Amino acid sequence: MWFSLSILAMTMLAVRRTAEKKLTNNISSLAMAWLQQGIALPFIVAALFFAPFFMPSELPSTFWSLMLVYVVLSAIDLYCYFKALTIADISYVAPLMSLTTVSSIFGAYFVLGQKPTIGGLVGAGLIVLGVFIVNKTKYVHEKHIKTNRLALLLVLAVVLVRGYYANIEVVMLRQSNPTTFNFYSSILTVPLVLAVSALIIKTSKHRYPNYWGNLSKGVTTHIMPLLFVGLTYTVNLLATYQAKLTSPVAGYVTAIKSAAVLPIVLIGVFVLHEKVSKWQWAGLGVICSGLTLLALT
Repeated sequence: MWFSLSILAMTMLAVRRTAEKKLTNNISSLAMAWLQQGIALPFIVAALFFAPFFMPSELPSTFWSLMLVYVVLSAIDLYCYFKALTIADISYVAPLMSLTTVSSIFGAYFVLGQKPTIGGLVGAGLIVLGVFIVNKTKYVHEKHIKTNRLALLLVLAVVLVRGYYANIEVVMLRQSNPTTFNFYSSILTVPLVLAVSALIIKTSKHRYPNYWGNLSKGVTTHIMPLLFVGLTYTVNLLATYQAKLTSPVAGYVTAIKSAAVLPIVLIGVFVLHEKVSKWQWAGLGVICSGLTLLALT
């Protein structure tokens, strides 16, 4: 069951990432950092009617202390990811995000005490090698070199924080359930990210002229793609959470989801008309080999 749920999560992730990339061309990354989760809230609330719901007083204090850390780190994750997606091609960012597989496996060891197998470690090593090849051989116009370097740093920040908070969420999931956890994490994360975004806009008005007006226009114009992102976001997370509860190693779920890099890059090539070199295809092949080995392990 956990493998099937991971495949479902991977599929939802691939189509959502593509929609998000198109939206970042019309909506600021600062807005997308909270908007994708905010637009998903009606779907998240609807999911509560299909599973038991835990009131705040029914959850232990450790749940809320971990939730505080989780919300802050996930907010950092959201901002860094959407900023990277805004300034770089999805076919460049997506392979780099595969590194979250490695950080999740090592995070599972230190946070949850889940020991990876030799096959798992070899698979993680192949992913690192594949990402290195993709990063070194990506076709880059000279004017994009600096922005891609910044995107790399932003993704590495995501990899670092996700290796920790993606595993502490397993502890909270065991204390509640996927729907309850998704609800509380969302209603706490959205206001925090929105407040930080508003502060950035207020202190840097020259960089965001008519921000709220442009945002209102962008949301109105692209409401259907946003609703699609919200729906796929909800299904993706609920499937991921349930898979993590039943899988032998939480990091293996991340490994399977990372296989979305292949359809994402294919969409980048055939739909978004992005350029991919032969060596980058080779790097993607190495990444998929590592993911396959992790899945079999």
